[in-house]
Amino acid sequence: MSHTNFTIITFNLTGEKSPKLKGEIMNIVKNTSLYDTKKLKSLFCHVHSQLAKYEGRLPHWSSLKVQVMDKVQGRHGSGCAYVGKVISQGKPDMWISLNKETSLERIAQLFGHELMHSYGYHHNQFRKHPLEPAHINDINNKFVKDELLSPKAFYVPKKGISYKQKCKDLTKQFEWLVIERHSNEWLQEIEVYDDRDEDEEGCTSDEIFDMRMGWRASGMNWKKAYDNALLLILENDKD
Repeated sequence: MSHTNFTIITFNLTGEKSPKLKGEIMNIVKNTSLYDTKKLKSLFCHVHSQLAKYEGRLPHWSSLKVQVMDKVQGRHGSGCAYVGKVISQGKPDMWISLNKETSLERIAQLFGHELMHSYGYHHNQFRKHPLEPAHINDINNKFVKDELLSPKAFYVPKKGISYKQKCKDLTKQFEWLVIERHSNEWLQEIEVYDDRDEDEEGCTSDEIFDMRMGWRASGMNWKKAYDNALLLILENDKD
């Protein structure tokens, strides 16, 4: 098929089922997106079957290699493909970038767009969105967007209790315990001390200062402060 002349692609929307294409099919050679590879491949095959009704089976459909990536910046989806050919040695012929927010219609139209390039068409030879509304309705009836996502798309990392929060919990448990940032920020220290020391008779300011110096955590490190607080608590238990 020659694609040197301007071509207007029209679709006969009769409601007929897309043809079943036999033989080997394209392969997703790498997938780093949040979508399940098998389910995404099923959608891509369905889009191809829709376009094949008018364009015929892609000549190199059995050897087409697609790489799917996670779209972390910019638009919800983007792609690129070689025009009318495949690349050997296992390298991808098409790249699709998607993120979790990419709509089902956007995914289908995006793959359809890049597939038209694989057929050999340039941008001035086909519509940006090659699938008709009837095709999208058909896809919406057969696929559910969230079901295309892999389990990792719904993974929420468990947040442990921070050392700062642990320090706060200790001060609630032991009323005499004080854990606070030093008033002079340039010292970059967190003080850990027994508030009762200030009330002890015969204890000078210098002695109180020396007591606090022994339980200071440098570098605003709450873990060190927490560890020092535990040591101070243990020391008090021995008294």
